[in-house]
Amino acid sequence: MGWSSWNHFRQNINETVILESAQAMHKSGLAAAGYQYVNLDDCWQSSDRDEQGNLQFDLSNFPHGRQMIDQIHDLDLKVGLYSSCGPLTCEDMPASYGHEKRDAVTFTKLGIDFLKYDYCHVVDLTTDEKLLNDAPDIIAVTLFNTVTDETLNLPLGTAALTGAVQRAVQADGTLAISGLANAAGQLTFDTAGIAPGQYVLTVVYRKTHSQNRKLLVADTGDNEYVLHFPRSSGWSASGRVQVLITLTAGTKYIQLHNPIRDRRTDAILRYRTMANALNQAQASSQRETPFVYSVCEHGRNRPWEWAPAFAGAYRIHEDIRNNWDSVRDCYEKLLSVRALATEGSYADPDMLEVGNGALTPAENMTHFTLWAFLSAPLVLGNDIRDQTGDWLPVVTNEKVIAVNQSAPFLPADLIDLDADNDQVDVLAKYLSNGRAALCFFNKSDFPEEYTFAWEQLPDTIHDIAYAYTDQTITPLWPDQKYLIQDGQITMTLPAHGVSAFQLEK
Repeated sequence: MGWSSWNHFRQNINETVILESAQAMHKSGLAAAGYQYVNLDDCWQSSDRDEQGNLQFDLSNFPHGRQMIDQIHDLDLKVGLYSSCGPLTCEDMPASYGHEKRDAVTFTKLGIDFLKYDYCHVVDLTTDEKLLNDAPDIIAVTLFNTVTDETLNLPLGTAALTGAVQRAVQADGTLAISGLANAAGQLTFDTAGIAPGQYVLTVVYRKTHSQNRKLLVADTGDNEYVLHFPRSSGWSASGRVQVLITLTAGTKYIQLHNPIRDRRTDAILRYRTMANALNQAQASSQRETPFVYSVCEHGRNRPWEWAPAFAGAYRIHEDIRNNWDSVRDCYEKLLSVRALATEGSYADPDMLEVGNGALTPAENMTHFTLWAFLSAPLVLGNDIRDQTGDWLPVVTNEKVIAVNQSAPFLPADLIDLDADNDQVDVLAKYLSNGRAALCFFNKSDFPEEYTFAWEQLPDTIHDIAYAYTDQTITPLWPDQKYLIQDGQITMTLPAHGVSAFQLEK
C-alpha cells in the first residue's frame, strides 16, 4: 500500500512535491490506514549519470535526493524509485540495461525500499536493439584467480555439451564450441577442485562480421552473469569478453548458454538479471528490512507465469487511464489471471485513479473495492496533498482494506451463477480468520436489482471452508440498499457500483 507520483504528476516531480506528499500521507490518516510507500516514478533521475557512472537524482529538481529519502524514512514511511530494463526509461532517461549491478548498488546505498522496473526502449521503437538470441563460437574459457594471480584453463574437450551444442576442429587444429544460440543447448564445465573465491571469467570467441551484439549467460548455480559480445567488423580472428564471478564452496559447475529464443525469454532474462543484482547488493549491505521488486512489463510476455519466482509484484496490463473504461479493462485482466496467483507476489493492474476527478463517487468506491478484493497492490495515484472531495474516506475504508490485507493474500473467487445476468459479478473471499467477504459488482450503465441465495456460496475457496448459517452481516460501505430474508440477500446496485459485505465466522 502506498502512493506513486506518475498518474497525477507524470514527469513534473520535484523535492517539494514528494516531501509534501509524504507529509500528507503521514498526517492525513493514510499512513495509519496502512499506506507506507512513497514511490517516485520516471524523471526522478538526471539525464546524465555521474562521473562514476552511477544514476543520480535530477540535479535541480532533487538537489538533496538522499536527504529527502532520509526525511521520508523519518516519517516511518518507505521510499520507491523507478528504472527500466532497456537502455532508457519511458521518458528517455538513463535506465539500467547493462548497468544492473551498478544500479542495484546505487539503489541499496540510497536506502530505498521499492523498485518499479519498466519495459521501455526494448521493443517499442524500430531503433531498439534487435533480439540478442545469437551467441558466438567459443575458442577458450579461462579463470583468473584475483588473489593468487593463477590462471586456470577450462578444457573445451571434456566439457559437457547438451542440445545442439557441438565441438568442431578449426583449421589450426584447435577446438571451437558452436550451437549456443537460441536456447539450443549448454556448455558446462565441472568446477570440482577449484577453490572458492573471486575470479575473472574470460571467454575467448571467434570474431565474425556482425551487425548485432551477441550474448551468453554464465550460470554458476548460485548466480548468473550476463556477457555481451560487441558488434564487430571481424577484422581479427578472435576477441575476448570478461566478467568478475564468485565461486563458493557449493559451486559445482559453470554453464554457458544463451537462454533467449523469443521476446518472452528475453524479458525473463532482463528482469531476472536485475532481481539477482538487487539480491546481491542487499546481501552485501547486510540489509535486514524488506525490499519490493516490481516487474512492470505490462503483461506483454505473460509475467504471471514467471515473475513470481523473483518479484513481489508484476504488472499485467497496459497503463491505467483516468476513465471508467480503462478501470473496467484492468479489472477484467486481473480476473483473467487470478487462478495463477500466489501469496507473496501480486498481480498488479496498475495504480488507482481514485481522486483524480474523472470517476463518479460510485466508480471510485467500485475501483477501490475491486482492487482490494482481488489482492492487488493498493497504490494511490492522485494528488494526496489535496484532501478535498470524497476520495480520502474511500481509500481509508478500514473494512475494505482489511479484505485486501488479511490472509490468505489471494484474490477473491468469481462465482459463476446466473447465465441470464452477465451484468453482475459476484466475488467471494474466505479469510483465514474465519470470516468471509462478498462483493456484488454492477458492470452495466444502469441500476440493477440483484438477488443472491446463501446456498450459492461455494464450500471452499483457496482451501478455506465457509458456510453461512445466519451469521452477522456487515456492509463494507455506508448507505448500501439491501434486504436479507428467506435465505437470500436482495440489493439495488447503482450503475458501475458495488455492494460489499463482511460475513462473520
